[in-house]
Amino acid sequence: MPSRPFAFVAATAIAALIAAGCTKGSDQSSSSSTTTTTTATAGPAATTGTMTVTKGDPAHGKTIFGANCAQCHGANGESGGVGPSLKNEKSRKDYDKTIAWIKNPQPPMPKLFPQPLSEKDVDDVAAFVQTL
Repeated sequence: MPSRPFAFVAATAIAALIAAGCTKGSDQSSSSSTTTTTTATAGPAATTGTMTVTKGDPAHGKTIFGANCAQCHGANGESGGVGPSLKNEKSRKDYDKTIAWIKNPQPPMPKLFPQPLSEKDVDDVAAFVQTL
């Protein structure tokens, strides 16, 4: 007979814990007002909290690269004679260092930022270079 009250108390305690856990889980999910944003573009991305921020558009960067960089680095970054190959540049410079280099290059590379390249153009070219 003593086992029946214990079983009843144990079952009640387990049910209370399960109910409390479910309530806590739904409170947590409903109290969040942060929206997750994703983009359809491919390329390097940084995650900040629950926000996904794309650092650059490599497709647009390829276009900018073709118009401003391919003369020296070749159409696909394989070297066009004057400039070095940019193949596997991501193994030498991460995305942020690639941006820094584009903004403040060493000679003989010309300084193209802030004119003719905008901040977004630099971000996009860096994203493209990271894909080579």
